[in-house]
Amino acid sequence: MDWTPRQYPRYKAALPVEMRPLAVSVPLRGQTEDISMGGFYVEITFTQPVSTELNITLWVGDTKLHARGVVVSNHPAFGNGIKFTEFGEADKESLKRFLESLVGQRSSGRTAVR
Repeated sequence: MDWTPRQYPRYKAALPVEMRPLAVSVPLRGQTEDISMGGFYVEITFTQPVSTELNITLWVGDTKLHARGVVVSNHPAFGNGIKFTEFGEADKESLKRFLESLVGQRSSGRTAVR
């Protein structure tokens, strides 16, 4: 696979996150390793299979952001790559403002576009 730049800049940020697979009532809790407008990587021991659809709650300070997403990468016992699939406009704008506050702290990893 050829390496190409991501659609959105990625930033290092350790944010608490709660994910609920659509068919499961018990939440999975973890912490983001990095995040962008397109998704995030979450450090979590009990990883989910690729293509699992999720309801997501991210905490940015005292603010809860809600989104839907899908698992796009799975590294067992380490973490999952999550792609945002739905985001309310107000929550999306809050995430955008938070990420803009991180300019200059971009993650340096080279990863493929999904």
